[in-house]
Amino acid sequence: MRESFIGTWPIWNIAQRQESRIGFVLAVGGLLIPILSVLYLATNRIAASMEYSGWDPKFGLDDQIPFIAESIFIYNTLFWLFIPLPLYCMPNTDRARKELMVFGQAMIVVHLVSCVVFIVSPAEVYLRDVAIQDMASRPGLLSEMYELLWILDKPYNAWPSLHVSIATVMTLFAIRCWKGRAVLQWGIGLMCVLMCLSIMTTKQHFAWDLITGWILVAGVWFLQIRPSLNNLEEAAISG
Repeated sequence: MRESFIGTWPIWNIAQRQESRIGFVLAVGGLLIPILSVLYLATNRIAASMEYSGWDPKFGLDDQIPFIAESIFIYNTLFWLFIPLPLYCMPNTDRARKELMVFGQAMIVVHLVSCVVFIVSPAEVYLRDVAIQDMASRPGLLSEMYELLWILDKPYNAWPSLHVSIATVMTLFAIRCWKGRAVLQWGIGLMCVLMCLSIMTTKQHFAWDLITGWILVAGVWFLQIRPSLNNLEEAAISG
């Protein structure tokens, strides 16, 4: 079972038939995005319908972090920068394709673990009230962006933060793709840190959600991603 877990899953058969780099990346995204979106939205609505918070994860730090309305632009980089990162960074090599499948599998595991937590141990992100009060007196583009965000994303699915874990997983993949290109590696690393911090300055998450998002990625790295990459290395050497 462990070999299946860290091997290449059958889900990628369609993607593997794509000859072009763009076709392959789009096929991977076409498989991942619907699966992960359904998982997130379903658990978000279930948690909201329960109207139950199992505990309060707020630290004193959460009250000290200011609401910065403009940080929603950084928050939204998850959707236009981090999720499509393979389109920007993945080289057209067989090894890169295999590694993207590995990281895609990690994304599925991260989502499954997170969604179980969202239902078993829900926590309402009542910090959002601070943002709602502030934006009530600030009509315009920023207000509309927050309104749309709050419509789509109910104040649950708190910990571990999928914003943090998704961005971090994709950043680790990009850093591998950009090996030897330090400026790009440091640049995407800095953007990842800023995006992770923005989950708190938009009052979308607690500090606890950020911490547990990184802990989850660390666990998946050691238990799934690194063993899978080692398998690819061993297969390349023996092949």
